[in-house]
Amino acid sequence: KYMLLPHQKQILDKLRVEREERNNYRNLIVAATGTGKTVISAFDYQEFVRSHPRSRILFTAHREEILRQSLYTYRGVLQDANFGALWVGANKPEDEKEYEHLFVSISMFNSRFDDFFAKLPVDYYDYIVIDEAHHLVADSYRKILDHFKPKLLIGLTATPERMDGEDITMDFDGRISAEIRLDDA
Repeated sequence: KYMLLPHQKQILDKLRVEREERNNYRNLIVAATGTGKTVISAFDYQEFVRSHPRSRILFTAHREEILRQSLYTYRGVLQDANFGALWVGANKPEDEKEYEHLFVSISMFNSRFDDFFAKLPVDYYDYIVIDEAHHLVADSYRKILDHFKPKLLIGLTATPERMDGEDITMDFDGRISAEIRLDDA
């Protein structure tokens, strides 16, 4: 069972303020590697489900290992061993219901965009997580934000500062919603 660490609880509290006081539902979370970004997003999703019981989630990352670990983290936090489906490599959802809680690689998303994702309504996913959100400026990530309009968009990154100077906060109302650097954690 997962327990929230104090710095993770602080981030969840900051997200609550962003949403309740600033009406900001596009949240960029900057947290150092090893501080539990995925755990934070899983607890945030758990809270979201309380007020949106039939919500659907799309979790994207660029590597299978990250997706697999993220899915197991969500299962642990939600205490549901059957939650979610992987769509990466040889893994593919088996039935329509599994697409509702989908952990998909960005390459699979793009390769199946025209024949699958583009046919979904723009509000199909209520909660979208972009892991390694500093990649959002790349063309491969644009289709997600251009097509889907979730109730909550979460970006996770340890490195918001890009070498090319691109500003990743533009997809998150120009701001970082919550931040924890390694020395603070």
